[in-house]
Amino acid sequence: MKKTMILLLLCVGLTAHAQWWTGMSQKTNLALCIHLTDTSAELYSPMQTMDPIPVSSWNLENSNLTINCKSIGLSMNLTRKDSTFVGFWKQGFLKEKISFYPTDTIFQLRRPQTPQPPYRFDEETVTADYTDSQGNKVHLEGTLTYPKSSNRFPCIVLVSGSGQQNRDEEIFQHKPFLVIADYLASRGIAVLRYDDRGVGASTGSLDNADTRLFSEDAEAMFRAVKKNKHVDAARLGMGGHSEGGAIAPMVAARNKDVKFVVMLAGQGCTGLDVLLQQNEAIYRSAGVRDSLIAVRVACMREVFRMPAGSSQKEYKAVIDRHTSGLTKEQIDSIGLGRGTVAALKQQLDSRWMQSFITLDPAEYLPKVKCPILALNGWLDCQVLCEPNLKRIEELTDGRAVCNQQQGLNHLFQHCTIGSPDEYILIEETFDPYTMATIADWILGL
Repeated sequence: MKKTMILLLLCVGLTAHAQWWTGMSQKTNLALCIHLTDTSAELYSPMQTMDPIPVSSWNLENSNLTINCKSIGLSMNLTRKDSTFVGFWKQGFLKEKISFYPTDTIFQLRRPQTPQPPYRFDEETVTADYTDSQGNKVHLEGTLTYPKSSNRFPCIVLVSGSGQQNRDEEIFQHKPFLVIADYLASRGIAVLRYDDRGVGASTGSLDNADTRLFSEDAEAMFRAVKKNKHVDAARLGMGGHSEGGAIAPMVAARNKDVKFVVMLAGQGCTGLDVLLQQNEAIYRSAGVRDSLIAVRVACMREVFRMPAGSSQKEYKAVIDRHTSGLTKEQIDSIGLGRGTVAALKQQLDSRWMQSFITLDPAEYLPKVKCPILALNGWLDCQVLCEPNLKRIEELTDGRAVCNQQQGLNHLFQHCTIGSPDEYILIEETFDPYTMATIADWILGL
C-alpha cells in the first residue's frame, strides 16, 4: 500500500544565469524548487517526475512573484528578500509558509542502489495474453532477469503492492523490484517482474478490479515464465510486496506448481483490521495523542463497515457523531475535517476497497502447502509487523518462516519512525540484509 501525495513538487528556474531556488515543505516533507526566464516560467516535480507541469499564469513584478497552475489547483505568492523568496504556497485545503534559497541546480533525489548499465545480469521480455474471469482481454508484459549464463535458475515472480505500478514497483524514483532483481541475479536466482494491467506495456480493464482479479494476472505471468528456457520450473515460486504479499499465497493456494512463496510486508489479518491498524500507527507516528487516535479509529471502524453506495450525508453523520465536542484543530489533526466526506465516499465506493475490507488470509493461507517466508518491517506503519506475522504463523500452523526485520519500514528501508512521509527522503531503496535473507532462503530449499 502506498500513501497518495496531495502535493506535486515544484521547481522553477531563473534567467540566463540558470540559478535555482529550493525550499522544503515542512507539512509534506517534500522539496520545492523555482525557475524563471525573462519570458516564461516552468514548474517541475523533481522528486516524482522530471517532466514539467503546465503553468496557467505567472507574474514577476518588482520583488513579488506569483505562480498559478490550474491543473493541480496550486497557487504561490512570494516576495524577494535579499537572495531569498519567502511567502506562501496553497493547494486545496493545504496552505503553508515557505522560503526558497538559491541553489546551483534543480533538486535531485539520490538513489544509489539503482543498478546502472552495464548490468551484471541478462534480461528478456516475457508476455502473457489471456481472458480474465470477468471476460476482459488482458495483455501483460514484464522483464525476466537472470545470471549471465545458459543454465536454468531458480526463479521468483514478483507482484507489486496496491495501486497500479510499473514492473520496478517504482515510487519516488525508488525502484525496489529492479534492485531486488539485480541482487538476486548476483546470487544465481532469476526474477520476473511485470507492469500491472493499465500501466506501461500492460493493458486490461480496471473496472471492478480487485485483489482476487489481480491474482489472475499474477498467475498468468507465472504460467508464461514457467516455460522459459532460463527457468527451472521445479524451483519456481512467487513473491509479493504489500498487496502482492496477499496475491502470491493466493495463487499458491490454487496452483501446486508454485514451489515457494515470499511475503514482503504481507497481511495476515483481515483487510479491515489492516486498515484500522494502519490508521492508528500512522497518526501515532505523527505525534497525535492517544485519545484523539481512538476517536479516529472508532470512526473509521464504523465507516469501513458501511455499505458501498452510502451517501455523503450518511458518512458525514457518522463523522459528526464521533467528533462531537472536538475543536476544529483536533478534528483536523485526525484527518476528519473539511473535504474528508467526499474523499471517503470516492474511496469506499470502489470495488477494490470493498473487496479489500473483507479480504481474509484465512481463505487461502491454510491451503498453501509449499514453503513460505514472511518478512515484515518492525517499524511498518502500513501493514503492522507483529499482529500480521502472528496471524500468518497461526494460519499456517507454524509452517511459515516469519521474521521481524528490525528498523525497517513498509518499503524495507532503514528509517526513524516508519511513517510514509519518510519514504521519499530516504536514499536507501531496499535493505541489503533482507535481500540476502530472501536469497539464502530460496537457495536453501
